[in-house]
Amino acid sequence: MASPLSQPGAPKRSWRSSSTTSRSPAASTTTTSHRQLTLVPARRRFAWFAVSLTVLVSAVMMGAIGLHTRIAERQLDIDELERSVRNAQEDFDVLRAQRAELRSPTRIAAEAAAIGMVVGSESEFVAVDPMLLAVTIARTGESPVVDEIVIGSNRLLEPLDQFRLVKRVSSETP
Repeated sequence: MASPLSQPGAPKRSWRSSSTTSRSPAASTTTTSHRQLTLVPARRRFAWFAVSLTVLVSAVMMGAIGLHTRIAERQLDIDELERSVRNAQEDFDVLRAQRAELRSPTRIAAEAAAIGMVVGSESEFVAVDPMLLAVTIARTGESPVVDEIVIGSNRLLEPLDQFRLVKRVSSETP
């Protein structure tokens, strides 16, 4: 789109006045001044749009790169934690196997025989009164480690556990 530019020394006229005076060919040579029209370059909107779009796309790509880097770092952390959990589980399995071996009755009997212990000839279990057990549980606030407790029965509680509960309440050391 071209727009007329006036020269610095030229008189300013409106288009309407110059077009009305220049209708006759004789008057146009004497009354109109010669104006030079210059082509003005188009605004560079497309260039600014392209630069802005390039900057925006670059910013989005840099954000994606940063996000991808953070995700990769987190994945490495997760892999390390999973590896440590797997190692801990293997160590736990080894320790559990060692514990089972150490608690086996045959090994305990062999160790006892090695230090001179002999098998007892008889054993006797003392039954604890259910009411005393209930009072002990109420005072300590601890219930037996068994999932079910049958009311009126103490058969689900091991005798040693019953003894510990009673002694704890009565302030005696077992």
